[in-house]
Amino acid sequence: MGATPLSEAEQRKLRVLKGVVIGLGMLLFLGFGALLMALMLKGGGVARGLPAGEEMKLAVPEGARVEEMRLSGTMLALRLKLADGSWRVVVVDARRGRVLRQIRPSAAP
Repeated sequence: MGATPLSEAEQRKLRVLKGVVIGLGMLLFLGFGALLMALMLKGGGVARGLPAGEEMKLAVPEGARVEEMRLSGTMLALRLKLADGSWRVVVVDARRGRVLRQIRPSAAP
């Protein structure tokens, strides 16, 4: 059994259909590329913040000593012993080098 030849109109429809399928495939490929690029630029690429190798400078009160440091993710907690014997905890965003919070103990009310 042989295949029946296609008419001119059917051949034209087949060519249009092939073009549509190829065009949609290319559109899908470009969409995935754009999605990967967006993910790299916004979330998964190079961390924004201090450039690699740059020193983070943190101003501490005069006479204070760093007693302890703890790192959790990008948060760095420093326990400072001040010159007067009291202490303070400073929480820093280690990626950006910015102080997020300072905790000072006080007497209970």
